[in-house]
Amino acid sequence: MTIPFGEKHLVAVLSIPANASDVQTAVILTHGAGGDMNFKHLVSLAHALSSNGLLCLRFTCKCLNLVYRVKAYHAVWEYLKNLEKFTIRNIFLGGKQSKLFYNLN
Repeated sequence: MTIPFGEKHLVAVLSIPANASDVQTAVILTHGAGGDMNFKHLVSLAHALSSNGLLCLRFTCKCLNLVYRVKAYHAVWEYLKNLEKFTIRNIFLGGKQSKLFYNLN
């Protein structure tokens, strides 16, 4: 899938749990300074999370600039919020070396 990001698009994969109708928590993952969303640990983590009932979106963000990466996360989050199939109340943002948690209630 691709997610609109200004004049560009972010390449992403959405892992959906078997019982998608009850999903309220989403995890957004990206890689560290090198690699891409297909880094084997991210793929494995995404599968484990979706197998345990969490919606997981992983994406590639090649730029090292922090402001750019924050904007990319925001674009991905906006994309997830607009997926009408899910009512997401919690979100976890994670990378290979950092993480943030937001409770949207």
